[in-house]
Formats: sequence, C-alpha cells, structure tokens
Amino acid sequence: MILTGMYGIDDMLGGGIPRGSRVLYSLEPGVDGQLFMISTLYEALEKGQSCLVIIPHTTVDAFLHDIARIREKPFPAKDTKVVFLDSVDRERIQRLAVNEEAAQRGWQARIKKLCAENQVEVIFGYFDIIYEDFGLEKGLSLLSRDSCPPESTIIIEHLNLEGDTLLESFAVRKSFDLILAIRSSFRPLPHFNYFTIMYTSWSAQPRRSVPFLVRNGHIVPYIPKIVVTGPPEAGKSRFVANATELGMSVDRTGPGGDATTVAMDFGWLHWQDFDITLYGTPGQPRFDPMLPVILRNAMGVVLLVDATTPGQLTRARHLYKIIAEMHVPIVVAANKKDLPGRVSEEEIRKGIGIGKTIPVFLISALHKEDVRDVLESLVDSITRFIY
Repeated sequence: MILTGMYGIDDMLGGGIPRGSRVLYSLEPGVDGQLFMISTLYEALEKGQSCLVIIPHTTVDAFLHDIARIREKPFPAKDTKVVFLDSVDRERIQRLAVNEEAAQRGWQARIKKLCAENQVEVIFGYFDIIYEDFGLEKGLSLLSRDSCPPESTIIIEHLNLEGDTLLESFAVRKSFDLILAIRSSFRPLPHFNYFTIMYTSWSAQPRRSVPFLVRNGHIVPYIPKIVVTGPPEAGKSRFVANATELGMSVDRTGPGGDATTVAMDFGWLHWQDFDITLYGTPGQPRFDPMLPVILRNAMGVVLLVDATTPGQLTRARHLYKIIAEMHVPIVVAANKKDLPGRVSEEEIRKGIGIGKTIPVFLISALHKEDVRDVLESLVDSITRFIY
C-alpha cells in the first residue's frame, strides 16, 4: 500500500492506496488543497520509495522551498530517492519540438528515461500546465501507462475548473482508481473546506465528505460542532460529559430536584481522527429562539429523549421540526434504556414523527460505550452528507 500521510484518510481507504493505482487529487478553485499531494509525497519519500515529481510550473528549488513552508517540515533530502522533471525540462522539450506531437513524444521519452534510470515506484504529476499545453485527454495520456512503468503508482493534482461533471465522467470511465475531491462548502456559516472520496476501484464504499483543517502542516479531519438537544431532564449534560474529554456545564436545581441546564453544556473530544466540539442546549421552551442560531453553526444534531417519560415525545417532536428546517444530519438517542417503563423504538419514532432513515438508539447516558455508539453513527452520517 502507498500511504497518503493524512490522518484518517488511509483508514477510510482500507489501509492506503494499492500499489500500481492511478490517483487524482482534484482541487476546487479557491481551496488551498496543496497539502494533500505534498503529504503523500513526504510519506512516500520517508518510506524509502523512489519518486518522480513532475513540476512543469516551477523550478526544483522554488518547489522545495514552497512545500517545506506548506508542510512546516524540511524536505526529507537525506537518503531520499527522488528525481524531478521541472519547468526547465518543459522549456527544453517545447523549444526542441517542431509541433505538438513532437512535444508529446519529448515528454514521454523524458518520463520513461527518468523512470528507468531511477527505478521509479511512485510518480507525482502536477497536471495544470500539461493540461494547458496539450488539453485534457492528451495531457492525461502523458501520465498514463503509455508513458510510465506499468507497476508504478501515479498520483496527479489538478485544479478542476469543470466541476463534478468532469469527476463523474472519470468515475464512469474508471480513468482513476481513486478520485479525491478537495472542496469548499457553500454554507456561509460555518464556512469550511472538506474532501470527498468520490470513487475507489478497490472497494465499494459509499462516498464520504469530511471537513478538514490544516494544522501544523497536516490535514486534520474536523467536525466543528455537534449539538445535543432535547426536552428538559432527558440527560443531555450527562451525555456530553460522558462523550467528551474536557467539558463544563451550567446547571441549577429543577422543579423535580434534579439539576437542569440554564445555559450551555460544552465538551471537546478528539475521536477517530476527528476534532469535535459538543454543545448541549437547555431543553425548556423559553430557550427555543436560541436553537436555530446554535444549529446554524452545527454539522450534526443528537436529539436526546427520556425513554421512560413518553410525555416528552410531544416536546421532542417540536424540537425535531426546528432541527429539520436546518438540513443537518440527526440521530435520536432514547436515554434510560435500563430503567423500567421505557417505551419502544416504534413508539419513539411515532411520537417524534420521524421515519426509518433517522437512526434511533436506546442508550444509557451513564455508559460511555452507548454514548460513543451514538456519536459514531452521527459522524458516519455527517461524512455521507451532501454539502
């Protein structure tokens, strides 16, 4: 396997990229996604793999300076097996070629020579200048098995100006073994970048879209906010406390003698390569005007109800209607499953007014395993959500 060098992505791919694959990192205009290609290059070099890096847009010195700055780590020059085809090579090929066909042959000859002399295993190609020189199909043919060793892994970065139509055609034609699109959300709040695993030839996994941050020169999968809401005394504070590594709550004593939240519960966790912030909202109706404001910045919602108090379901139905208008992934967690008198999943679905597409979990918020099962389902829904 060829590792991408990015947290979480290799796991999503089943351990990495199979050797001999053809990979496309497709960048949406305006998205700073250069680190995807650079991370994979660093990983390959640190694993001792022989690499050819095709950079027709710049010189070797300028490229090394730029990627060391982006990665926040010096280029691993010592004992690395790397050779470059840069803008100087491109100018030489273009100058000697009498026409476009001759230029193509010049490119092919140069790539084959460098691969043969250096026993290249992984080829990294920055495609945009090649696209300008030769067009899409002819340009891609230069980074195909016609020019490269058949056993080599080919990884291409491309600024995609044609949108999903182009990527869908690549997927249908099986032009690549992996198509990973790096994009920006259309949401004004929260505005975030995300990547989508659009196609893999070696597995039938569903498409996944994962928000990410760039932190200390690494891609970090990131879910800015998950909101935990529900009727009063459903167990939201306990849920947030058992889900997170660090948290706080603002409570007072409610009419029944139990603690009830009067402001917000907060919690933070790093889980399954994701950084997540949890917000637990007060459940009383007087706080309802706050809920759309809080949800506007959320990536997903846990609607928590007390499974032993059927009277809560009317209140939960009202909250669900507010949540549904925000168009975010949601799961329902029915707390206190281990107590007598709990209602069934069917009664919960009917009481809230939800269909089979929304997961319902019978849990105890006292058990961290139950809480994590709910979060795992919601994170899975978030990564499959179409932004």
